[in-house]
Amino acid sequence: MPRKTLANFCTILILTACVQSNSLYAQGIALTGVGPVNRSMGGAGTAAPLDAMGALHWNPGSIGALPKNELAFGMELLSADIKLSSTVGGISGTTSGDPGWVTIPAIGWVHHMEGTPVTVGLGLFGVGGFKNNLPLDPTNPLLSGPPFLGPAFASSEIMQIAPTIAYQLSEQISVGFAPTITTVTLNLDPLGPSVITPAPTPGQGNRMHWGLGFQTGVYYRGDNDIDAGFTFKSPQWVEELEFFTPGGTVNFNLDYPMMLSLGLAYRGIENLVIAIDGRYLDYEHTDGFREFGWRSVFAGAIGAQYSMTDRLTARLGYNFNQNPIQSSVVALNLLDPLIQDQNIAAGASYRFTDNVDFNLAYVYLVNNSVSGPLPAPFPLGSSATHHLNAHSAVAGISVKY
Repeated sequence: MPRKTLANFCTILILTACVQSNSLYAQGIALTGVGPVNRSMGGAGTAAPLDAMGALHWNPGSIGALPKNELAFGMELLSADIKLSSTVGGISGTTSGDPGWVTIPAIGWVHHMEGTPVTVGLGLFGVGGFKNNLPLDPTNPLLSGPPFLGPAFASSEIMQIAPTIAYQLSEQISVGFAPTITTVTLNLDPLGPSVITPAPTPGQGNRMHWGLGFQTGVYYRGDNDIDAGFTFKSPQWVEELEFFTPGGTVNFNLDYPMMLSLGLAYRGIENLVIAIDGRYLDYEHTDGFREFGWRSVFAGAIGAQYSMTDRLTARLGYNFNQNPIQSSVVALNLLDPLIQDQNIAAGASYRFTDNVDFNLAYVYLVNNSVSGPLPAPFPLGSSATHHLNAHSAVAGISVKY
């Protein structure tokens, strides 16, 4: 009965995440997970607190379920293969970008207050971002120089700090809360084409901007080996961004979207944990992304962890999401090709001692492409196409005490 219930609920979650999807790097600008353990699970973790970083990020109510106090560190290296194609006036060309490697840090600390139902924690994560670097290319109409774009550069880094507290209401139910402090850095050169400025405009890098929000979660540990979790992440309200241009200062609002996560985990088979998450990201009603024409999306994550020996643990994960950048708004997103919709992950942990684990993960962002029309003054029939895939390697150490 429990296994049948789990299968039915997982099917419903997956179908819900795929509703209205045109097809199945991240969920838009948001990373699918944090740290090597959670990333190797495809980001599934709302009901499966396997390590400090994943529990703090996806469900503050679940940190009390970790068996020991824990301090964990992780670093991710991501390399994206980005291409931009265009057709203007019957001339077509494709240009490869050179974004280089992107580093994404993650730190998590969880501590049980002895003799009390309280657990505290602190997370510091890279939760989103991208990088794009396109050269001047005379063979590609869009990147051939005036009156169109020439070389183009864009980058965004979104970091989050989450001091967290969880309270055990009963043997089965716990709740958690975390105020979130978010930093956003966005560089676009040139600015434009029609959202921030009416025409391509040289732009300078701007400083780090600060934002605030919160997240709260509920975790249920079932007697039938099925656990459940739910998390609400508020929007991150970020101060207005400022860009310095030859014509003066240009201001732009860019917040971080609200997210809802619902998860289940099954632990009824010895040494095996299966987790599944369904997620909703509200880009459509978020300042900045609304202006870029992004739609809100559903996402789903499935992960499995199997303890092969007392020292070695293996993991597999899969994540899919709707693409927030549809063909009709490709022209508004020429520098931010965040069109990824699937990633596949694998990872492992090796226990050096009773208290120290070394964790590894590999994530492949499956190749995707999206084409859309270019508006006037481009000739009728002009179009642009984004191409994106990426590889990511994650490593980390966790210390339990």
